[in-house]
Amino acid sequence: LRHPLGLPGEILPVPPPAEAAMATYINYGEGEEDATVQGAEWLQNLLQLSKSPEAAKAFADKFKEHYSSQESSTSFDYGPVFDLFVDYSEELFAMVPETRPEERLKDLESYFALVLSMLLLLEDRDHIDKATTRLCKLFSSSIEQQPELRLRLLMMLYNTFNNPTFEFRYPVFKHAVDYAAKADLFDQILPYLDYLETWMLDWESYLKVEDKRELYHDLSTYLRNLGKKVDSYNHLKSYHMLYQGESADVLSRKDASDAAIQLIKDAVMLPNVFQFDDIVKLDTVKALRNGKQAGLVKLCDVFLLGDVKALKEFQKKEGKVFEEHGLNFEDAMGKLRLLTLATVCQKLSEISLEEVAQKLDEDAATVERTVVRAISEGIVDGRIDQLHKKLLVKSAFQRKFEKDEWSFLDSKLTQWVDNLEHVIKFIGEQKSAHPTQGGA
Repeated sequence: LRHPLGLPGEILPVPPPAEAAMATYINYGEGEEDATVQGAEWLQNLLQLSKSPEAAKAFADKFKEHYSSQESSTSFDYGPVFDLFVDYSEELFAMVPETRPEERLKDLESYFALVLSMLLLLEDRDHIDKATTRLCKLFSSSIEQQPELRLRLLMMLYNTFNNPTFEFRYPVFKHAVDYAAKADLFDQILPYLDYLETWMLDWESYLKVEDKRELYHDLSTYLRNLGKKVDSYNHLKSYHMLYQGESADVLSRKDASDAAIQLIKDAVMLPNVFQFDDIVKLDTVKALRNGKQAGLVKLCDVFLLGDVKALKEFQKKEGKVFEEHGLNFEDAMGKLRLLTLATVCQKLSEISLEEVAQKLDEDAATVERTVVRAISEGIVDGRIDQLHKKLLVKSAFQRKFEKDEWSFLDSKLTQWVDNLEHVIKFIGEQKSAHPTQGGA
């Protein structure tokens, strides 16, 4: 079974990881026989071997009927032949033998490459839509029979539509993502998520906001199940951004509320998430303030502007929030100590470790570990002066950036410009006072 079509081997025009490589090339043989006829003969032989001579004959008769009716036509209509091939494709995955399956798998991939080549030759747009949906369902119908081949075929189907803005690309990609997660092959999708934002722009003209929300929410879930918690959190945040400006009825829906709860929990417990001002501004989070989850939003407020004392007070009054959502208080306290240190260090050039310990309500003997962690996490840009037991500060993490922070930045820039002008003026004066002496 050979055909001149060479389908791309990756879901993007970039080299995929070795395990995801899936290039398929089917070339003409020595004779002039139509590749479609070769494909039909291969399928007929397979049906005779795997099912019965009667099944093989039934297929051959149908193919001859469709094919012969087109031979005299000025333009060959591949629609009936394509549909016939797909009709008989349902059981092909089950025909792969358990012993030495490699040759049959190679033939199957080549056969489906031929089917995909016919898909491009369909003329009716509605037929293309239905055919694409049908292939997606066919390839993703089982996770027991040849899952890796099925995922490769979904990726090949995606690449069949090589126009980035073609409307069939998104549904095929979504099927590939969902199938990979269901078949425990999601790690093969990971390299391509780096290009998702670019693809979303390509798909913008035909994607509904509900499609975008579903994609980001599902990706967040799949990444979480894979242990990629930070990536999951970032995709979940993108999901919530798509609710900005929505009505109260939409924001109060269970799926949006549950996702907002999960987002806050992630923000609190992920050790390297420190920015909370963007979280509290989300409309989905605001919608929780007056409901049963008001305490969880208050906890988010503590992480935005509060200190160690504020968290302890919150724990006394709203301790059930930690129990209800499975949050670890000690981990939360460790993180808030870093944020408290960031606030303490604002506008300071140095601070004693003893004072840091007091501000963080921590033992002076262990506070240095917290400071070291703050420096390594980028919360504080500075170093410890061991001799004088001080923290020397260059800058500190800004927990929120609003009008006051912009004013402070403006004053610092103005000061920097003034200093630079004084230096330039001084250099000019020195040149005037000591002109370069000419030669003798």
